[in-house]
Amino acid sequence: MRKSWRESYTEIIAPEKLDEICAVWLTPQKFTERLSDKNALNLVAISNEQIVGHTYALPRQHSSILIAYLYVLKSSARRGIGKTLLSSAIECFPDANHVELGVLEHNHAAIAFYKSQGFFEAGPEPKPDDEPPSIKMTKVL
Repeated sequence: MRKSWRESYTEIIAPEKLDEICAVWLTPQKFTERLSDKNALNLVAISNEQIVGHTYALPRQHSSILIAYLYVLKSSARRGIGKTLLSSAIECFPDANHVELGVLEHNHAAIAFYKSQGFFEAGPEPKPDDEPPSIKMTKVL
């Protein structure tokens, strides 16, 4: 997961900020916490005995789902893995009527992907001043 995350942001976030984020949020302990969250959904995509994609989704209020993250290794991109992870995550919440997520505004590939899956831009996402600006994207099911 750390590798796919870094690949997604290398050209968007400064190297020292990438290192800082990895040291705080992408540790084995944080990953273990996410896996043990009984309310959350973790899905992985495996190809040739290697994890090539991962998504983490959470139920929200008012029959909504938050896709906290969805990452696919660049070497496995454009093979339908992201689409399968996203649709599978949504299917796991059959009572949901709305999906939301945040994406960095300079991550044009991710924005294009989510738009191709029926999401639309819903405005800026609130972020701390030291983080790059993000866009909230949403989809009505």
